Amino acid sequence: MKLLPCPMRQPPTAARRSRGPAPQRGLSLIVILLMMVVLGFMALSGMSTGIVQERMAGNARDQNIALQAAEAGLRDAEADIEANLDAGSGFADPCVAGLCLPPSMVATGAVSTPRWQGLSWSTQARTYGSRTSASALLGPGNVALSSQPRYIVEMMPSLPTADGSSACTGCTTTAVERARAYRITVRATGVRDTTVVMLQSIYVKQ
Repeated sequence: MKLLPCPMRQPPTAARRSRGPAPQRGLSLIVILLMMVVLGFMALSGMSTGIVQERMAGNARDQNIALQAAEAGLRDAEADIEANLDAGSGFADPCVAGLCLPPSMVATGAVSTPRWQGLSWSTQARTYGSRTSASALLGPGNVALSSQPRYIVEMMPSLPTADGSSACTGCTTTAVERARAYRITVRATGVRDTTVVMLQSIYVKQ
């Protein structure tokens, strides 16, 4: 009896492999797109924060420039008082050429409202250097300020006599007055005209 060879059967896995690759479902693509959107929002947030911080730094810098200009304005006004002003210099109400009487000292209609609140700084104040010939102020890198500081000088009541000195009734001139105080108010700007600093001081001229 002759035995016939049995045909070999392929394993089931071979048949499955012959069907080709399984179709992609696209889940990885969606995850990547979501990550790109999140990264984009993070980048925009970082840019916005950087812009805000840069603006804050610029505002602080310009504020400092205006503050320094106002300080220089005070020194210029003090030099003006020391060299040019006394009780007979024409202090009046309203202010003329930056020389003012406090609203509480006027002959009629005295009020306590500060003089600088109702002032026209462009027409009633003095400009930095106009009486002292000081050079115009410049910002960093010799950048021009939006405007030079302006100031007003208010003549205050004369100071009382020193201890042990005789009183002077009705004194009106600096020759017999011991001393007189002047109130200086300065308005200064930075490189931008929207940056404004105002300073005030009392200067006593002996």
